[in-house]
Amino acid sequence: MASQKRSISFEASVLHEAEERLASSGGNLSAFVNAAVLHELQVTRGQELLAEDEAELGAIPEKIKAQVAAEWPA
Repeated sequence: MASQKRSISFEASVLHEAEERLASSGGNLSAFVNAAVLHELQVTRGQELLAEDEAELGAIPEKIKAQVAAEWPA
């Protein structure tokens, strides 16, 4: 997949922490940011799919939510 350059801004504290973590692991900022953006896109897509399902099928009953929570603790 081809890469494209962009100029982006960071809060100073966020950039500092990211650079510190990457320095100790040997990673690079571009790959780190790409992974973070990809993760956020995946989360957003999942939330959209859940909203579509809920609109089509209705909300998950509380009893089912409780069963799932008991079997899959956070």
